[in-house]
Amino acid sequence: MTTKRFVAKTARDVMKQVRDELGADASILTHREINGWHEITATAGEADATPKEAKASGKTELENKQLQMKRAQEMLQIFNSKQNVKEASTTSETTSVKAPAVVQATSNSANQNQEMNQLLVELREMKNSFQSQLNAISWESAQHQSPNARQLTQRMLEAGFTQDLAKRVLKKLPADLALEDAIIWSRNLLSKNIQCIENEAEILDSKGVYAFLGPTGVGKTTTVAKIASRFALQHGKASVALISTDTYRIGGNEQLHIYAKILGVEMLTAKDGVELDTALEKLSKKKLVLIDMAGLSHKDKMVEKQLEMLSATQTKIKKVLCLNANNTTESLNAVTQAYSSKGIEGCIITKVDESISLGGILNAVMQNKLRVLYITNGQRVPEDIALLNKTNELEMLLSDEEDADSSMASDTANHPENSSIQPIIQTHA
Repeated sequence: MTTKRFVAKTARDVMKQVRDELGADASILTHREINGWHEITATAGEADATPKEAKASGKTELENKQLQMKRAQEMLQIFNSKQNVKEASTTSETTSVKAPAVVQATSNSANQNQEMNQLLVELREMKNSFQSQLNAISWESAQHQSPNARQLTQRMLEAGFTQDLAKRVLKKLPADLALEDAIIWSRNLLSKNIQCIENEAEILDSKGVYAFLGPTGVGKTTTVAKIASRFALQHGKASVALISTDTYRIGGNEQLHIYAKILGVEMLTAKDGVELDTALEKLSKKKLVLIDMAGLSHKDKMVEKQLEMLSATQTKIKKVLCLNANNTTESLNAVTQAYSSKGIEGCIITKVDESISLGGILNAVMQNKLRVLYITNGQRVPEDIALLNKTNELEMLLSDEEDADSSMASDTANHPENSSIQPIIQTHA
């Protein structure tokens, strides 16, 4: 294995050195910036050895593809490492302190920032290239599987499930199953890994305080109004109350105030932990208290303070995370990781009516072991909310187009307003 170190003034130049010296298949081990110079440590041992070893030992084409996939995964791990980016940024800051000549000239500093931005762009392009290559190699490898396994893999990917989940399912799939039996088996396996409430009485017949968390625009306020109205219909208006902590935006709590006025339920506002404790004490006789939290990006540092405020109250608060069904699995994972540091009771899948497929959100639910309390599929209060029927959803996701169309037509005939989602209550006059 040949390992060499390359140094150049720009990232483009040092990458050119690596390609010229070790070839396009070189594996990058480290990349850092020192005093304005870019240093890369790369190796060509594995890349050079692969064709020779394959030729000498008579390895099959499939094995060669697997080796290429392994190399692509190693490259992706390097580019996905946030720690490397963090270290590069720290090194750059340290370099600026140690190199007075660079700091003195504004133009040089601007050039350095431009070079860093260019480097990040190149890294993203390389990452996307390796990801595409990895997907292509993985798909070619899948062609060596049985026809049933290939069709099942294709259906899962088209449904929005990740390649990693498809691989996990196929790894456990019995080899002697026909396609339809394989689909049923896979559907049952996925269903067992999706947690959701089976009876709404678990929420509507219980007492407690729930705080609804999530990014801005995910539908928290409307969801709070839907649950409050359903609880009021069953237990009376005096049994439920609302609290808004959205004092950051101008008029942030006005929408919830309008809902509270229409529903005839009590509503209070709280801007900090002290006021929240006071409000909860005042509403202690209520059976159900719903807290509409301010919407925050998962990258916002205020998320941690928001969670700490809820955890520090004298009253136990159950945290519910609202997730947009339109987001990608990667985005949903990032949101979940940011909001679940203090523990969450479950999640509510919102904007189902705007989503093309629930494969991505169900993938995130399984990956993060979330418990689905409700799904929302419109703006109407209280009609557009339902329990997740995971069996029906998985059946539609994994069926072919003809079966999906007939199933959707049947569901639409039975429930024209909610398509495949079975409503919990009908419209009230």
